[in-house]
Amino acid sequence: MTDSEGYVPLQEGLRLYYHVVGDGPRTVVIPAATGLAADLESLARGRRVVFYDQRGRGQSDVDPDESHIWIDYEVHDLEAIRHHFGLERMSIIGWSYMGGISALYAATYPARVDRLVLMCAIPPRSDALYNDPEARAKRENERIDPEGAKRLKEMRQQGLDISDPETYCREFESVFTPRQMGKPEALARRRSDPCAFANEWPHNFAKHFPPKITQWDWRQQVISAQAPALVIHGAEDLISVDASREWAATLPEARLLIIPGSGHFPHLEAPDLYFSAVDQFLSGEWPEGAEAIDEKAT
Repeated sequence: MTDSEGYVPLQEGLRLYYHVVGDGPRTVVIPAATGLAADLESLARGRRVVFYDQRGRGQSDVDPDESHIWIDYEVHDLEAIRHHFGLERMSIIGWSYMGGISALYAATYPARVDRLVLMCAIPPRSDALYNDPEARAKRENERIDPEGAKRLKEMRQQGLDISDPETYCREFESVFTPRQMGKPEALARRRSDPCAFANEWPHNFAKHFPPKITQWDWRQQVISAQAPALVIHGAEDLISVDASREWAATLPEARLLIIPGSGHFPHLEAPDLYFSAVDQFLSGEWPEGAEAIDEKAT
């Protein structure tokens, strides 16, 4: 398979890093190159996959204006990627926060999207009853190794989070990433190495999320999307399965695939099921187990 990398220039003078794998007739665009490219490159068999890092993430440039890190600029940047590669149409796989952004892009540019995969996406609205911060915090605490948390605290007290941020980042990942997983042992399968890049070090990474008081409701916006959408949810994810049910009920042509035992990393926790389903969907067919959701049932 062909393999290339480079940068897409933005009007603001920033650059977005990209990594292209494969040379098939159809193109899939996947944000979060640093966290996903090495682990999802098998999707490039028979197709071209364009991975890229969002501004301020991975190997992309940091935007000095932190207010640009949220909805409008993310959709703008995804369109810049499409334009740079001269894509008339493309499929998109959006993971976590970028799942929501990918749905917004599909609604803003419906003629440009063939197929859409939402992979453990954040909820389509911030005020839903299923968003229970206390319950989520309890589940997180139950999944965190107390000894690991103690080591991190000691490393911060020694200033290692700043003086040796790459080492601290890897320790941070080993302690906190498993809290999002139903099968934490699957983290050993991960080939991507976000901690190799300064933008992913914890003290920098935290800058690229909106304030906790941010409110959103994208349900009316995303009904403009036209592409078939496969909504994938790991049953053990900290994000409520009701969020994915609502995505599947709201998007005009969508089905929900729940992966038992998996959390926020289904590509690592249930790779056989995940890759089979995504490959089948990108090839034009609904995978077995993907169900349409009646809006009245959400």
